[in-house]
Amino acid sequence: MAPRLPRPFELNPDLKAALRVESFQGTFSSKAFIEKLSNGIIQTRIKENSNTFDPKPFIRTFESSLEELEKLASKMQKHTIELERETQKEELAFKKQVKELGSGFEDVQSTLESLDSRISEVGSTAIRIGEKLETADKQRARAVLSKKLMEYFMQFNDGGCPTLESLMTQQGLEGQIEAARILRQLAVISKEVDLPETQVARDGIEKFREQFETDMLSSFDKAYRQADPKVMAHCAKALLEFNGGHSCVQIYVNQHDFFMLHSKVNESAPLEGPNHEDLTNPVAAIPPIDAGLIKLFDDIRTTVDQEAEIISMVFPNPAAVFQVFIQRVFEQSIQQFIETLLERSQAKSTLAYLRTLLSIHEHTIHLVKDLKMCEDTLKVGINANVKGSNISVTTQPLSQTLDRCLDDLFVPFLEGDRYLEKELQSLCEIYDSMLAKFTAYQLQRRGGNKFRAIITRTFNQIIDSNKTTLPPVVLENFATVKNPEKYQDMKVSDDDGALSVELVVKLLKIHAESVLRSLGLLPVSGRPKHTAVLFQLLTDYIGMRYIDAALDSAMEDLSALDPKFPPDLRPMKRVKLVNGIIHLIQMHFQTTILPLTVPSPQVYRDTVIQKNKLMANVEAKANATIQKEIDVILAWLETCLSRQRKSDFKPKDDEIDLTGLATKPCIDCCEFLRRMYETTKKCFDGKNIEMFCTEVGVTFHGMLLEHFKKFQISPVGGVLLTKDIAKYQESVKAWNIPSLNERFEMLRQLGNVFLVKPEILPSVLNEGYLAKVDFKSLYPYLQMRVDFKTSKIDKLFEKKLNLTAGNGSGNGSGPASGGATSRMAQLEDLTGAKFLSYSLHR
Repeated sequence: MAPRLPRPFELNPDLKAALRVESFQGTFSSKAFIEKLSNGIIQTRIKENSNTFDPKPFIRTFESSLEELEKLASKMQKHTIELERETQKEELAFKKQVKELGSGFEDVQSTLESLDSRISEVGSTAIRIGEKLETADKQRARAVLSKKLMEYFMQFNDGGCPTLESLMTQQGLEGQIEAARILRQLAVISKEVDLPETQVARDGIEKFREQFETDMLSSFDKAYRQADPKVMAHCAKALLEFNGGHSCVQIYVNQHDFFMLHSKVNESAPLEGPNHEDLTNPVAAIPPIDAGLIKLFDDIRTTVDQEAEIISMVFPNPAAVFQVFIQRVFEQSIQQFIETLLERSQAKSTLAYLRTLLSIHEHTIHLVKDLKMCEDTLKVGINANVKGSNISVTTQPLSQTLDRCLDDLFVPFLEGDRYLEKELQSLCEIYDSMLAKFTAYQLQRRGGNKFRAIITRTFNQIIDSNKTTLPPVVLENFATVKNPEKYQDMKVSDDDGALSVELVVKLLKIHAESVLRSLGLLPVSGRPKHTAVLFQLLTDYIGMRYIDAALDSAMEDLSALDPKFPPDLRPMKRVKLVNGIIHLIQMHFQTTILPLTVPSPQVYRDTVIQKNKLMANVEAKANATIQKEIDVILAWLETCLSRQRKSDFKPKDDEIDLTGLATKPCIDCCEFLRRMYETTKKCFDGKNIEMFCTEVGVTFHGMLLEHFKKFQISPVGGVLLTKDIAKYQESVKAWNIPSLNERFEMLRQLGNVFLVKPEILPSVLNEGYLAKVDFKSLYPYLQMRVDFKTSKIDKLFEKKLNLTAGNGSGNGSGPASGGATSRMAQLEDLTGAKFLSYSLHR
């Protein structure tokens, strides 16, 4: 490309300054750069007031600027190439230098490794030399000590030991501690050296040791009485070196003021605290624990906190001494006090005993937590050497000692099945007391013998179904029901034999208290089994001795009813109460029992099976009670219908009364159906109401169909019959059950058969629900018309009757054959009604 020729147009100095390298450094804007190039031209045009656009100045400026930029770019390109070349040279020089430094570092590392190896060799040699020197020093010290001990021994063999006496008298406290060490070692030697010629030495050593111990204990006791911790500490350390210090520890503990003041609980003193009648009342809140125990525990906290500091100052092994003191506190003061409290509570009732036991356990746990705070004061160590002594003292952490004391304290009350038997005994006592009048009512009433038979049979089933033997307290409890002489003289009323949801709530609260009490007293591993046994007892009482007995009583009452009188609807209310009770048991099981049995899959499975079995048994018995109620209701309706007179639907002229609402049997039935439905709504809910009323309504519908076949019906009687049917339909319509509405609508249409003229009958029979019914089933109602022969209705339907008889031959059934069940089956297709079993809440 040929170089551009220089242009006559030159850029002004301001534009040339904008085309330098500095203008493109930092933040650069191409728009601002173009505006700066064009700004001068635009200002010139503005000053000249020229309205025409002339591109030439712009073109010349941009071309000149482009030339300058190309020159600048070429210059910068050359500069960049030079910098890259210099950079490459510097990089090569740097790599060479790094390589040289790496070689130097490798030489230094090799030298350091060699030096470290030599230092290690020298260190190993020094360690071996040190071990040899230590061994030699120990051997030398042992030899020196042996020599000194032999000298002491020989002096004792000569009849005295002036050197040892001088050590004790002239070197003060340290001399006595050293003498204690020597006497301990001399005692070992005297036991090992059993020669006749050393008898004098052995006797002398034994006598000297006895005197030394007596003097030290006397000094310790005197210092203890004078509250001189320094002398006490010196004597304790000397006795520690002498024989482990057990004798001075016993003196310190035995003479402590705390044990003197709390040496015996005054058994004749009354309990200090709230109203303890609440302690025996199962439905009352648990009262606070005895104030005397609170005071004792407060005294222990104060005393232990003080003794922790004193023991740390006096004894060289404070941890061991403090543990002895703590064990004495638990074994003497606390145990004696709680045994007295529990004996007094047991005298009141088993529940008072258990509540007191739980309260004591909770307060003792808090006491143990507070006492553990003393561990930092004592600075307990494990297998720690006493400072300044060669005696090794092995102690447990204080927390372990306190936990062991806590466990040992309650072993007599919680070991094995003792606690479980107490809980079962308490529940049996409380439940027997709260169900006493109910049980007495069941035993004294007409079915008392049956109640005892039920208890005995169920009890035998419980024993057979349990692989393990039931606790003796449960066996004894059921034995009292099997031999119920104590209930014979108890005064009871009908209200005592009724179910009570409030009573069951109390029973469940008492049971929940028992379960929660076991959480505080038993270890985690024993809770599932314990909870399962308690739940079994609950189901036995509420399921067998309460709900089953109440439902059996209801069944007996229903069976004993005279069908000539209106039936008792109270059993329906009893089923409602059973429904509520089962719902409460289910809630109790879900919230209290189930979470505690989950850790043990086997116990969890068995408990769920037990609960489901209870639910199924109660539901089956409730269904049987409801079915029995339906039977007596239908029997009463049958009785009411049986009171229908022949003349009701074939009245004489002087007996005609069309102003009445319905006949007397119809009014009685409808009034009873109204009361039954009101009771049903109060006792049942949801689908259960519909099923109950459907079964009564369908059967009653069939009874009416049979009932209308029994009477000759005149035209006026047909009007009365339709009024009865309208009354029945009105009563059933209030139940709001579509299937029954259809059935009784069919009944209303059937009533029209007795009203219309004979010539209209074919059209009536071919309309509505009657068209769906086999003519052979309708023909008996036509026969009940008084004008059946006179109006030749038989001739009118003779051909249709013969045709129906020919199509239906061989079925073996006729209009009047079969009972109510057969009639319901014949009419089942009309409404599609189905009969379901009743279900309780779960």
